Amino acid sequence: MKALQMSNYGVPQEVVELVDLPEPEAPRADDVLAAVEYAPINHSEILKIIRRYPLLPASLPAGVGNEGVARILSVGRAVTGLKPGDRVIVPPTHSAWRERVVLPAAGLFALPGGADPRQLSMLSINPPTAALLLSEYVDLQPGEWVIQNAGNSGVGRSVMAVAKSRGLRTVSVVRRPELVDELRDQGGDVVLLDAPELAATVAKETANAKIRLAIDGVAGESTAALSGCLAPGGSVVLYSIISGKPPVASGIDLIFRDIAIRGFWLYAPQFRSSPKLVEGIKLGAQLVAEGKLRVPIAATYPLASAATALVHAQKGGKVLFAVA
Repeated sequence: MKALQMSNYGVPQEVVELVDLPEPEAPRADDVLAAVEYAPINHSEILKIIRRYPLLPASLPAGVGNEGVARILSVGRAVTGLKPGDRVIVPPTHSAWRERVVLPAAGLFALPGGADPRQLSMLSINPPTAALLLSEYVDLQPGEWVIQNAGNSGVGRSVMAVAKSRGLRTVSVVRRPELVDELRDQGGDVVLLDAPELAATVAKETANAKIRLAIDGVAGESTAALSGCLAPGGSVVLYSIISGKPPVASGIDLIFRDIAIRGFWLYAPQFRSSPKLVEGIKLGAQLVAEGKLRVPIAATYPLASAATALVHAQKGGKVLFAVA
């Protein structure tokens, strides 16, 4: 069986290699055997490979790939509710950059049959991240506005889709003009180019709405720009640092307007075993099946082209391994 492994920490395209592993054994009573179809290259997995992520393998060499979709080949004798042919999410506890994998049936559920498997492969991180960002920091009510940067990212698109399903409205800030119409077509209520005087533009576009939640995936100066758009007492929640720069805070906002800046990590203890995480994945699956959530895919590569795929992923765009 072909699989990708990291032999050491370092430059991803240099330390991730294709290896031959023994075929998995037949599933035990409570397990399923599944063939991986697609597996994304996530930024968090790149950070793990370069040793800049909190969760690291217990030893090396180690399997890689923290997300994917697989089709069940066979089930253990005690498994109920799943059958051969069903698609399931590969949990982050199991390496997805491989041809086949044995998974514990507990916690698995069949994904919508007619949905695009490439989109399904991206369910276990971005949709639950969006769902939790929208529920765990501010008690939002239907009709309220939320503002975010990185609106074109996987999380950003999930935020728009999840928010709309909950009756919330979104302001999405992007940096490329061609994304404005695209995100509006995908359900963004207001999509704006990042520019000076962002707060004034947001106020105009939302009829001076009191926005209580900002979702930040960029950091740097963008954090201060988002905080300036919030009503007094609002919260900025930081889930990523795409800019590579520390978040910049406005002293005026922090001191005189009581703006809070919080951090979010999907695998934090309070979320890791929360049923809300699974609910977020299931909601994402529903939105994908209904055509309400779609993340553009820059390219797909076979496992044998891992080095090329990893270089591409680090330059930008969503890259998947096409395994099956």
